[in-house]
Amino acid sequence: MHPARLGPYEIHSRLGQGGMGEVFAATDTATGQRVAVKTLASHLGGNPALRQRFVSEINALQTLRHPGIVELLAFGEDDGRPFFAMELVVGRSLEQTLRDGRRYSWRETVAIALEVARALKFAHDHGVVHRDLKPANLLLLDTPRDGVSVKLADFGIARLFGDTGQTSAGTVVGTAEYMAPEQATGAPVDHRADLYATGLVMFAMLAGRPPFTDANAATILARQRSEPAPRVSARVGGVPAALDDLIDRLLAKNPAHRPANALLLQRILTAIDVLHGAAEPNPPTAAPAALALLGPTLDMPAVAPADAPLLTAVGQTRTGLATPAQQPTREDARSENGPEAATPGRTRFTTVAELDARLAAAAVRDATITRQRQASGVLAATAVLGLALLLAARPPSAADLDRRIRAIEADETADLRDAWPLIDEFLDRYPDDPRAGRIAGLGHRLDVDALERRARRRPPPGRVLEAVERDYRAAMERAAESPAACLAALEAISAVRGPAGNPHASPGEAEESLWLALIRRQIERFTPLAERERAEDAARAKATLAEAAGLTRQAAAETDGGRRADLRARRRGLLTGIVEVFAGRPHAEDSVAEARRLLAAGEPAESAALTPPIPPGPDQP
Repeated sequence: MHPARLGPYEIHSRLGQGGMGEVFAATDTATGQRVAVKTLASHLGGNPALRQRFVSEINALQTLRHPGIVELLAFGEDDGRPFFAMELVVGRSLEQTLRDGRRYSWRETVAIALEVARALKFAHDHGVVHRDLKPANLLLLDTPRDGVSVKLADFGIARLFGDTGQTSAGTVVGTAEYMAPEQATGAPVDHRADLYATGLVMFAMLAGRPPFTDANAATILARQRSEPAPRVSARVGGVPAALDDLIDRLLAKNPAHRPANALLLQRILTAIDVLHGAAEPNPPTAAPAALALLGPTLDMPAVAPADAPLLTAVGQTRTGLATPAQQPTREDARSENGPEAATPGRTRFTTVAELDARLAAAAVRDATITRQRQASGVLAATAVLGLALLLAARPPSAADLDRRIRAIEADETADLRDAWPLIDEFLDRYPDDPRAGRIAGLGHRLDVDALERRARRRPPPGRVLEAVERDYRAAMERAAESPAACLAALEAISAVRGPAGNPHASPGEAEESLWLALIRRQIERFTPLAERERAEDAARAKATLAEAAGLTRQAAAETDGGRRADLRARRRGLLTGIVEVFAGRPHAEDSVAEARRLLAAGEPAESAALTPPIPPGPDQP
């Protein structure tokens, strides 16, 4: 039974419920605005830790006023039951579309991921980590406005940076299928956990489901912690290599190997969008039934259609991973200027507008008191601002770009691919700079790195390979058999096709040039391996021949016929093994020839075996 009223809101129906909260469709009796009201589930009202977590969600939403994040409208408590009101969004959740069988193109995935990255950057800049980013919490607007088509919802387990009071050490909170490895261990997390979850969401959009699924949440968590995620290109075709690589980086187990922050993720996604074709202007709209959670945008009508179904991310299935024993026990003090932990029996209500007015009034008072002290700083601030604007308007110098590129090169924990945009900008702006040759070489190295990663994957079914790629793949298949055989095949390709050419030639020539550069790289790698293999093979073959000769002498000296036959059989086995193992390996051809000669000669006579050969005299041929 849901409440008939919470504060000024008349409750109509339950939209959904999750692990700790319920969301209702409601109407503001003062304005007539339709809103979504979230409240702590009635049976959990006595749990101080969950009440504090609920208050923390309000604290998080207060700071996050961004078009891509659901907007907090008001908060309060009614008869000791905390609640807050949010905007009501007309659309569907991403999870609903995936459950309906929707698959997203790579362009659609990039477009939606860009919006998510913008919202995450804003949240992270304000010190908030979402910690439960998943398709159920991404709401696709039916009518995109001002470039916003996705809203990020449900900050129920978000954590403010530096806040240690919400979750005790070792507690695992979140949704297993979309949880970062460090979060799955109960370790402290930062903004990079949200980037990992973004990679999982992108994977699910392209492939239809996340990389790790199982009926048992503990199994999923174990896989998140230790099992490398498969390449999304292994499950779906047509994904650009750059996007495939980006998702692979986002899903790195080590947070240091992921893109550094949401801003860098935006830049990489934008580069992929520009290089591989403009993203589609609107995100996909899903099949029938049209409504999801939590509210109108700044430009959307406040009242949703009366007959529109109402859904909410809180109503989606959540894998609850925090056991009662793991729940936090400490209750934080109230936050200044924010909602306080509710006290049963009290009724209070605050709109965000009222809170803003209070803060603004306090700011005016402070400004009046300190105006004279600040007056002298205005001119300095103006000068600094002017200088900042001047510097911002100026493009980076060649020296600045070179310094930033070198810093990434020198940082052992950085991913060299992060320098790619800087390299492109340097070569575009300063092609005649003396440093351009070195930087172009670094860019070429990154291109070869990308090609090598692509070559490790199986080509999509039906794709016709160019001859040089076909030759390369055939040569590399011999690596497991014999490094020397692989090296010989690579050297043959290089000899036939010539050295690596100009990477700035025509597209077809540039592609072949990259393959040849990769072949030269592999030749350098396999040369020491092949040399070691040759030395080991030659020594092994000679040792086996010596062992066979020893068996020949033992057989000749043996008086027991059965043992003599056994020794001769072992000798034949050794000689046959030399032929079978080392045939076709040029570095062992002398040993193979000797083994074949001995096999063809048959078993030596006993006297010949016992008597060493007499060297020919001067008159003998």
